[in-house]
This record gives sequence, C-alpha cells and structure tokens, in this order.
Amino acid sequence: MVGLVIRIISLAVCGALWWWLSAKGQREGIPGGMMMIVAAHAVLVLSAILLAKPVVGLFGDWMANLFMPGERFSRPQPMYSIPEGRMTAEDYPGALEAYAALAVEHPMEIAPHLRSMEIWLKVYRDPEAARTIRANALQSIKGRGNRQKFDTASRLILAEAGVALEPGIPR
Repeated sequence: MVGLVIRIISLAVCGALWWWLSAKGQREGIPGGMMMIVAAHAVLVLSAILLAKPVVGLFGDWMANLFMPGERFSRPQPMYSIPEGRMTAEDYPGALEAYAALAVEHPMEIAPHLRSMEIWLKVYRDPEAARTIRANALQSIKGRGNRQKFDTASRLILAEAGVALEPGIPR
C-alpha cells in the first residue's frame, strides 16, 4: 500500500512535469519546442510504467478472488446434499442422522443444528427435542461468534414455531 502511495505521488509529479514541458514546448513552437514535447511524452510513458504494476496488482488480486476464493474456502465444505436429499424423500430420521454427522464433522457450522431443530418442530412437532438440540448445539459449536449467530437464529426458529425458549415460560 505504501508503494502505491509513493507511485501515485510520483505520478502526480510526472503529470505536472508533463503538463509543464508540453505547455513550454507548445509556447516555443515547432522548431525549438519539439524536444520538450517529446520529453513530455517520455515523462507520460514513465508515469504509465510507474503506475502499471500496482494497478495491475490491485485489479489482478480482485479478479483472482473471483475465480480462486480466499482461505475460508480452503477447508472441505459440508455435504448438505445427503440430508437434503433425505428430506426430499421424506426420510426424516435419515436426515436427522445425516445432519448430526455433519454437526460432528464440522463443529463450526450452525446450519445442521438449525435444520435439525426445524425438522423436530415442523415435522415431528416436538418442541422439547428442538430445545434439547439447541442446548447441545450451544455446547458443541466452536467459536464465540458462531455460537452467537446460532443463538440468534435458534431463538428466531423457536419464536416462528410459537415455542417458548424454556418450557413453562411464555414467549
């Protein structure tokens, strides 16, 4: 970043020098000012060379991230197709098992826990099992930020289903 700032300052100096040489060369006319106009254009080429590397690097990094994502995608991603396929086939016990396996394999993911809660609430209509999954997930999810996200999302799921967070306490 410091190199980019230095190059931009150099570019400003080159731009001012280009303008000054061009103006002085045009004022003197064709025979005497021609060398100044050529020098002005040489300064313009020099400024393009100075700025080319950081600009290409800046746009190159941005474009590379489009095709080769950052480090957060370097780890294996959870395979949600298996439990979702079982959900489509209405194999709810199989989907719960697959989500449980995903939760164990990827402890930083919150989606398997949330989807298991949704199955217990929407399919089996068992709020106690959903609360148990929520309590276990709050213990097993790694990362404070992930736990906070899960807590917020699970509260929302329970509220949408009309279930109190704790049994016996009104929503």
